[in-house]
Amino acid sequence: MPDPSLLLLIPAYNEERRIEPVLRDYAQFFGTHYSGKFQIVVVLNGCTDDTIGVVRRVAAEFPVVSALEFKAPIGKGGALIEGLKLAMHADLIGYVDADGATPPHSFFDLTDTSAGRLRRRFALAARFGFAPGADKIAAIFQPGFHFIVEMLFWLHIKDTQCPCKLMRRRPWKKSIRRCASPISRWM
Repeated sequence: MPDPSLLLLIPAYNEERRIEPVLRDYAQFFGTHYSGKFQIVVVLNGCTDDTIGVVRRVAAEFPVVSALEFKAPIGKGGALIEGLKLAMHADLIGYVDADGATPPHSFFDLTDTSAGRLRRRFALAARFGFAPGADKIAAIFQPGFHFIVEMLFWLHIKDTQCPCKLMRRRPWKKSIRRCASPISRWM
């Protein structure tokens, strides 16, 4: 039985120097190890460099890679919301950052639904150590931020800011309606 269909979003802002190996690694790894339909969509967020050229070059070699480009900056959150709008037919929807901090095998571990990792509708990774190219300054402040979030919200999640998340389609469909709605409907 094939794995569930999977959409992987990678928000990107001026990542021409570091996104190519990330895209190649993910496309090669999932092409070999994942039996379900797999797609990578890079959501370009107001890039002023040649990130789109790099993504197109990789996409020519790996058809599972594509781009969604926004010329004006919409922020990382905006890029994720726009990318999530593409996920109507994916069973699993995930995202990672373009810096390569989450290697493909780590994201792949989250997709193992038979292991029960998605029992609660979503799975979050947690960072241990530093990956080449990762934002080390942000990681230094992570323990303090985690303490504050835990004290305020009692989420019992070790790394709420880890840029590696995976969710099932059903809860995503409920939440995307709110994300796409005007802010006044939230209040």
